[in-house]
Amino acid sequence: MTDERLPDQFNRTFGRQPDLIVRSPGRVNLIGEHTDYNDGWALPMALNLGTDVAAGRRDDQTPRIAALCCAKTVCRV
Repeated sequence: MTDERLPDQFNRTFGRQPDLIVRSPGRVNLIGEHTDYNDGWALPMALNLGTDVAAGRRDDQTPRIAALCCAKTVCRV
């Protein structure tokens, strides 16, 4: 469930609609932290929390990053 505020916030911050919106769900390992790549057992589970990202192309090749939790901050990378 991508945050519905994301396209509007992107538009307010960068002055246009995003080209792409993606979501990465959170996960937790109930057992087997760092054992799955050592031939051990693991029990990962998805969470209802996650990270939503809106992205848009820029002509100047300068990445700019903003977060909804810090709406007044735009970082240049």
